[in-house]
Amino acid sequence: MFMHNDFSEQPRIHGAGVLPSRRPAELYRELKTNDSAVHAMTDFTSKFAITVAPDRQIDAALSDMARLSVRALLVMRDDSVIGLITSYDIEGPRAAQFAEQPQATRREDITVGDIMTEWQDLPTLDWLTVQTAKISDLLEIFEGIGVMHLLVVESDERGADVLRGLISRSRIERQLHGSDFLPRVAGNSLHRKNENEGGS
Repeated sequence: MFMHNDFSEQPRIHGAGVLPSRRPAELYRELKTNDSAVHAMTDFTSKFAITVAPDRQIDAALSDMARLSVRALLVMRDDSVIGLITSYDIEGPRAAQFAEQPQATRREDITVGDIMTEWQDLPTLDWLTVQTAKISDLLEIFEGIGVMHLLVVESDERGADVLRGLISRSRIERQLHGSDFLPRVAGNSLHRKNENEGGS
């Protein structure tokens, strides 16, 4: 059932995504590892996506994250989602490495677009997969590929990539109940299952 997710290892057909139409919001709930993965997703059909422009200076974007109590922002140009930037991108080695390049002589010169992860490189799950997966499956993915966020995508009637939602590992950890916190699933690897089914 995990044949259609690429976890960022394969190139995306489209160079950007779009956001869906919104519906009434649902409240966050406590999670257990056998709950549907859908319950861990921030659904952009019911909640506003928090976005930033690619030309925003990185420390200003970091201040936006702190003010809005989030660790990641979708990067948008016009109506297209072109990437994702996280607080770790800004505070970690990525910004420092970019600052060493000739075209960025000062940290103040670095923008979100300079260090964001571009749309085609983002780890994604297909919306149909999320509907059949469990929280434990998501935790395996996060553990296996070492990222903190997964994007959930689906195709619209025109074949465009619609960004249906965002799954945050830290949010799952906050919502997990007691002994369900970060289980280790032995002998039932999602990636082995994916390989056995011929997925990429």
